Amino acid sequence: MNLALPWGANWEQEAGRRQREAATATTALQLLLQHAIAHPPGGDQAPDTLAVADLVALAELVRRCGTTAVGAARRLHDLHLTIHPTGIFTLTADEDLDDQEGRAPAGSDAQALAHLGFDADAYGRARHADFLARARGDHPAPPATPDALPAARGRTPLPYTAPPLTPGSPLHRADQLLQQHWGFGLAALHAVLATAAGWPTGPDGTAGVTPTELTAEAAAWSQLPTAELAAAVDRLRLHPGNADTGRPHPYTEVERSPRTLTHPLIDHDGRLLLLPWLLTTAADLYGSYLDDGRLPHPDLPAPVRDTLRRHRQLLDQRIETDVEAVARAAGLPHRARLLEKTAAQHGIPHLPGEIDLLIADPATARLWVIEAKNPEEGVAVHHVLQHVQRFGRYRDKLLAKTAVIRDHAAAAAHLCGAPDPLTWRALPLIVTRAVEPAAFLTDPQVAFTTADHLAATLATTSDPLPGWNGPGRQAAPVSR
Repeated sequence: MNLALPWGANWEQEAGRRQREAATATTALQLLLQHAIAHPPGGDQAPDTLAVADLVALAELVRRCGTTAVGAARRLHDLHLTIHPTGIFTLTADEDLDDQEGRAPAGSDAQALAHLGFDADAYGRARHADFLARARGDHPAPPATPDALPAARGRTPLPYTAPPLTPGSPLHRADQLLQQHWGFGLAALHAVLATAAGWPTGPDGTAGVTPTELTAEAAAWSQLPTAELAAAVDRLRLHPGNADTGRPHPYTEVERSPRTLTHPLIDHDGRLLLLPWLLTTAADLYGSYLDDGRLPHPDLPAPVRDTLRRHRQLLDQRIETDVEAVARAAGLPHRARLLEKTAAQHGIPHLPGEIDLLIADPATARLWVIEAKNPEEGVAVHHVLQHVQRFGRYRDKLLAKTAVIRDHAAAAAHLCGAPDPLTWRALPLIVTRAVEPAAFLTDPQVAFTTADHLAATLATTSDPLPGWNGPGRQAAPVSR
């Protein structure tokens, strides 16, 4: 299906919700399920649907309040607690003090209450707006009409295809190391997840199997060694031994602990509960992590983690190549990977570090000083804070480089191969692969965009504003 279908509006709404939460987040229902595994209920009365709905609503309240409170405790944003006379309360990252009674804090009180002003809601809106913009940029097959869709006739067997790994690549080496340390590789991981997700379900949409049954079915389909598949099944189990993280706020640190998305085979009385929707999402999660040069396991063996880090270094180099390709396609004079020594030889002394991409645009007299970064994605509070701290250092270095280029603008333009002398203006710009949390602070100081939207940012005649420039920001340029 694609966005051109008659029900595309419904898909957009659902896609927005999924992207806002993201594969790295945890839902209230998953939180409730994991708590039940870690702390099995002691009664014998089966809850009805309404009771489960009440529990999910309570879990959602705990998750939202906990995430908001922990973010405020780490000074990512402000905290606003409103209590109604009936006892109903709201806990939000409220930035608007106009409607609050009393004077604003001053002096040491104000310093103690200072925060970064991270706008989580704006970040979420930008992420799913970017997701939709990229989806529209794809080239899907012509839309099918509802009556042309095939009728459901049960399961359709598909041949097994192993994950493509280039021999000698870091991913291939990581696969070999996984087999050495954990007894299975990426092929076994893929085979188990795909077999479990396609398992026939009962009327309630779930299935229950033994680990032996799942291993045998995966072996029959993939022809992989049974021992490897059994090890993968065991690694993907969520059971009382690993479901209880022991952390005070596990729902705010989902990337540090086992959870339903990383361990989607739910252990229950010696059998595995298979939830197809959870297993499909888990397979997507593992795929997205591998694309990012990671695996969602904090206890990953060090040799595997180091090898995946080398894969990430290749991804870092690729974004520099991609942003240069954008400048080349736009026909703009530019210089990639400008080293300090090279800059000094061309009349630009004291450059405090390499410039990933310097672009001269004669039409607007702008010198773009671009820093290209490919950070790991994440939405947990601790991960957002790490992004903000890391990009604070990147921003300061970029501003220092921009100041040098501004002082030697004519030489910089000449180095790029720009024509006739102009009164150049130097503008800093951070370009990332995905929407960056650091762009949503109260004072981001520099403009941010992604590689997908760099062409639109360069083409607009108005200068970008500090912060996010792309889908989800009013009047921001968007690449089509």
